[in-house]
Amino acid sequence: MVPRTTKPGRSFTGAWAYYLHDKRDAAQIERGEGQHTAARVEWCHIENMARVKDERAAIGLMIDTARQNRRCEKPVYAFSLGWHPEQNPERAEMIEAGRAALKALGMEDHQAVFVAHNDTAHKHVHVIVNRVHPETLKAANNYRDQEKLSAWALEQERAQNRIYCKAREHRAKARARETARTQEAQQKPQQARYVDNTLAECWTRSDSGKSFLTALEAKGWKLAKGDRKENVVMAVTPSGRAFAVLRELNKGLAPGRKLKGEDLDRKLADLNRELLPSVEQVQGAIVEERPRKAKTKARTQGPEQTEQKAPPQAQSAFHAASQAPIKEDTKAQQAQETERRERFEDWAARQRQRLFSRQLEDRDALHHDHERRREVWANRVGEPHDRWRERTNAQIRAIEERQTQQGFKGWLYRVSGRAEADREELDALRERRQARARELEASREAMEAPLRGEGAALRERQEVELQRLERQLAQRWEQSWNRADHRANENERAPDPEREAGKSHQHGGRSRSREP
Repeated sequence: MVPRTTKPGRSFTGAWAYYLHDKRDAAQIERGEGQHTAARVEWCHIENMARVKDERAAIGLMIDTARQNRRCEKPVYAFSLGWHPEQNPERAEMIEAGRAALKALGMEDHQAVFVAHNDTAHKHVHVIVNRVHPETLKAANNYRDQEKLSAWALEQERAQNRIYCKAREHRAKARARETARTQEAQQKPQQARYVDNTLAECWTRSDSGKSFLTALEAKGWKLAKGDRKENVVMAVTPSGRAFAVLRELNKGLAPGRKLKGEDLDRKLADLNRELLPSVEQVQGAIVEERPRKAKTKARTQGPEQTEQKAPPQAQSAFHAASQAPIKEDTKAQQAQETERRERFEDWAARQRQRLFSRQLEDRDALHHDHERRREVWANRVGEPHDRWRERTNAQIRAIEERQTQQGFKGWLYRVSGRAEADREELDALRERRQARARELEASREAMEAPLRGEGAALRERQEVELQRLERQLAQRWEQSWNRADHRANENERAPDPEREAGKSHQHGGRSRSREP
């Protein structure tokens, strides 16, 4: 088996036009015409798209999924699996091989369309994959994809006790030796990453950007904008050390509980980041402030006010004991927030899927209407023009054949004056053919212009619907967050029954002691 990969692309429509249709000849490519026949397509299979059976609808669903990730510019990924001419796998075997290849790439849960062709001597299948995951909406990393597929294909051939590609086996052994040498060279203990609990504590106990900034400043920290990327929010410690807020908050968290960029933007929405100082400005202010603080401390603190420092072991034990309740509260709050966020994301995904299904139906209806109108135009204008063009081309070929006559017939043809008349007629026919071609192109453009306008209007309307849905989801999430905070505040202000009972008991005891 020989796997071949391609670079990621931008257009699912282009991939559908190429893989699910026959190849265009040179004349069609020169005229810019598309290919509508599909004789080389033997069968198709749709993967990870429940209830979708039509290839065109599957491509539309992949387009909708890819649009939800606005950072992925090239969501289209394709690769092929080719078998040796001696091998004759069935359809089920080829589908299983495609699934195993997707698993080797780490894309077994991604949307894919398998297309088998019969235009070569060996059997092969093309796999069109959506790099954007349908649930997490994260784009897959295809780093060293050819190397992964080659290793997987080599394992398949070794399992069958038949190696068809000897060079691949030699390359795999050489790569294994190089990997072993690299691992031996990197046998050094890595330093643990520094994680501070101040950021996590202030982040958990704040509900907006301004409260987060106030909580950090109370502990001597500062917020700043990045020097390289201004949209990155940095946190500067009292000692002048700078951290990226999002990266520092995600350290030590499980992959499913890590924060995203939109979570940070949502909480810091009320904070004007442009007014934040840069990291260098904050560090410079800290350096200038240190001598002044030292002088103030030396002036206000006399020898009698100083006290001896505690041993390091006692300091660490006191710090651990003081941080234990905070860590427990932080973990509980993070777990509650994660659970509430997961429930909301499930509900929001269902709302988005309902909107995408309706938009897909609208696009299919518009596409079928456009195809019908193109077919009506082709029957009314295209076919008469094709018949006229064939007659004109036949006349031109007849004149060109008479002009190429040799010998006595050619001499008689030129002397009789027929050659001059044919030359004038040939020029007129060619000019008339060009004029009719321009008229046909103008008619096609007049027919296609409203179709393009309707398609653009539909796309714009659906984009507005998507933005409206996202705003509604954001408002719904903010409302649910505010309700949760309100309930928490109400619980904090609620009276403690045990404490109230104790007060009443004490009051009753005092009143009984004053009785005669």
